[in-house]
Amino acid sequence: MQYQSYYKYWGKADKENPLLSYHLLPYHCLDVVAVADCWWQQDRALRHSLVRATHIEEEQLRAWLLFFIGLHDFGKFDVRFQLKAKNLALKLQPLFAEADEYDSRRFNHGAVGYNWFEQQCDSYGFQQQGTASDWMKAVAAHHGSAPTFEEQVDNYADISVIEHDFQARVQWVQALQTLFNLPPSNISPSLPPPPPLLAGFCSVVDWIGSHTDYFPYESEPDIPLSDYFKDRHAKQALQAFGLYRQAMPQGGMSILYPDKTPRQVQQLIDKLPIENGLTLIEAPTGAGKTEAALAYASHLLAAELADSIIFALPTQATANAMFARLQAVAPRLFPEGSQNLVLAHGKARFNQDFQKLKQAAQKTTVQNQEEALLQCSQWLANSRKRIFLGQIGVCTIDQVLLSVLPMRHHFVRAFGVQKSILIIDEIHAYDAYMYGLLSRVLQAQSDVGGSVILLSATLPSHTKHQLFFAFSSTLSDQQALQNQSDYPLISHIGKTPQLLSFPPPNQPERIVHIAWQATDNMQPTDQLLDEVIKKAQAGAKVVVICNLVDDAQVITQRLQPLAKQHAIPVELFHARFRFCDRQQIETQVLCNYGKEAPAGGRILVATQVVEQSLDLDFDWMITQLCPVDLLFQRLGRLHRHQRDRIFSCQQPHCTVLVPKSNDYQQHQLIYGNVRVLWRTQQLLQINEVAEFPFVYRTWIEQVYQKPAWDDEPIEIQQQYEDFANQEEAKRLSAQTLAEANTLFEDTASNVTALTRDGEMNLNVIPVMRVQGERCFLDKPFSEDEWALAEEFELHTIAVPNSWQKDLPSPDDKGRYWLIMHLQNENLWITADGRFAYTKTKGLERHN
Repeated sequence: MQYQSYYKYWGKADKENPLLSYHLLPYHCLDVVAVADCWWQQDRALRHSLVRATHIEEEQLRAWLLFFIGLHDFGKFDVRFQLKAKNLALKLQPLFAEADEYDSRRFNHGAVGYNWFEQQCDSYGFQQQGTASDWMKAVAAHHGSAPTFEEQVDNYADISVIEHDFQARVQWVQALQTLFNLPPSNISPSLPPPPPLLAGFCSVVDWIGSHTDYFPYESEPDIPLSDYFKDRHAKQALQAFGLYRQAMPQGGMSILYPDKTPRQVQQLIDKLPIENGLTLIEAPTGAGKTEAALAYASHLLAAELADSIIFALPTQATANAMFARLQAVAPRLFPEGSQNLVLAHGKARFNQDFQKLKQAAQKTTVQNQEEALLQCSQWLANSRKRIFLGQIGVCTIDQVLLSVLPMRHHFVRAFGVQKSILIIDEIHAYDAYMYGLLSRVLQAQSDVGGSVILLSATLPSHTKHQLFFAFSSTLSDQQALQNQSDYPLISHIGKTPQLLSFPPPNQPERIVHIAWQATDNMQPTDQLLDEVIKKAQAGAKVVVICNLVDDAQVITQRLQPLAKQHAIPVELFHARFRFCDRQQIETQVLCNYGKEAPAGGRILVATQVVEQSLDLDFDWMITQLCPVDLLFQRLGRLHRHQRDRIFSCQQPHCTVLVPKSNDYQQHQLIYGNVRVLWRTQQLLQINEVAEFPFVYRTWIEQVYQKPAWDDEPIEIQQQYEDFANQEEAKRLSAQTLAEANTLFEDTASNVTALTRDGEMNLNVIPVMRVQGERCFLDKPFSEDEWALAEEFELHTIAVPNSWQKDLPSPDDKGRYWLIMHLQNENLWITADGRFAYTKTKGLERHN
């Protein structure tokens, strides 16, 4: 029987015995197409997302989609790839002996497949310079990066071999055209631009379609393509990997939280339009914004406007806390079987569905690093990336921002974000650099007709305008200002360029009493610390919030001997712990100061890690001066719940430490905007109480208004002008980075370096040497490479850039290895004594 030329090419082959265990290339291509088709058929939300991005009829788009995904391995119809398994190649086609296997060693089939298509597109029935090349570039990028055009030489083998490769490619294009009922020639005029989701979608279905448990090797060309395509096991594979779950048929507060009475902004959720768009929820801390966002997201999921949720937060600590809250509600969002709920950090929550991908990837093939399943598992081995392939992903904002940066497989992140409802909490917590990237994320979400829900206590009007216009460039200034003085407020931009505003009924007042003290370096006086001890001794839960880790460590050292005399617990919580230790501290802090905390006085000294998204409740608060919006976040942890309190703490009181002059020293480096610090200080000094919710709008608008105050010192105005110029430069720098041609390595060190323009950009891993080998401080390195990747994340500490001069040189992944030795059971130090680490105080640098 005479077979078509494309049956002479292998697509997958076992490394140990390729002659006996191999998969014909056309069959592998159809495995991948079958996964794409099954996902398309099952997931209406994904299907609608793809259609919205192209504005063409579903069946026509399906045909184009499957046709081009069938070409994703087009470059394997080339003898240079085939000779990666020389004996197998010669078994299938003896003619290939007329080629040199040397050219196969660095052969990139994705890039070459795109180049052959671009160079010979008229031979495949496409017009030159048509949109077909854009489709081909997207599917050829499935190994991590978009290919560029380089003209292919025609002397890499004997002319008979080159002609055989060419005929195989032509016949394969024609076979796919027939299979998917596309016109046989001159078909590019009717081809729309590809959907932005295509590159990520193709990568993921290639990973799944390469799994031999569901797509066993077929080495005999006896099955007609149409029959083979129908008899795939794509549905079982999709179910096994948890990539799709049916959402509940109804949404809303009553469905998601049947035991709760909606309050404040939650009462408005069922009135919002059920449509894709941007929704901003502004409400006080503790008003139930998270529940409101999830309830609205449930409406969108039930309407099949998205198939998943990605919840992004400013810090790892807030992401951990949100994961715990989502675990309870996940079964109501996706009631069909187990939910694929994925946390971006933390080995303990490694999802079992992805373990299957990892295990399968350990089956080596002759492709080595080009093997799709191996690339998949390597990419997913870092837990930070798994969030983009679950029904509910919880991560820091960095992981979302990377979706618009030129990283390997960034389009898989983009695919996960754009098909999901993106919820971003604490939207006020980001700087100009991050807003530059965030604007790109919002624009991309708008381009595909996706959804974004933003949460904040409140935002300055100019910041809201920036976010609104990033999502809808046709929104007018008048529309953007509509009802924006109301508070609390839900704002929504839907299909049409207008802003729908939903102010809730008047809310009850909450009064916080404020005192301020001017001290050296904003450090608490001895008298103030004595008062802290007295209140804790009487049974109060007291928090001292610092802007600097060094300050928190010093204040803890000052408090501990005083507290020890009265057996009062003093705890320290900041970001300069190994993540594995920080997780344990965070859990203990939530237990000791959360809603269900046991009675008894205790003291917590913390940094900004307690500022956002943690359900903590303190009787008395002392805080260093910070910008007004962040101060309001801190005050949200004061008298958060109804419970019994000691007599002297019956009313919420906060003491704010301010400088004795307009010199804000290191605090200026943390926040940058001296004007905001100065103005916040002025408001505190003339107001003995803060009346919520009224101060949210009034104080924040006053502090962030651009015109200078009448009594504003000249030096403060000049510093602000310098700051504003720097911020604009940072915003433009971020957007320029998003357009860079450089492909950045997807490493943990690059994440913070590329997404944050702040201080915490260095990743340190403290280790010891045992018998000449490196190990973690309290355990050896894992022998399993995937587990080791997780462990590196759990034992890493972020430190300021200013520490670089005191650290050893980084490795090729940007990690700084800090060699330490054990001084006692809870203290590790470096040989020069410069650095010390304990599980209670974190990493310290001594001068």
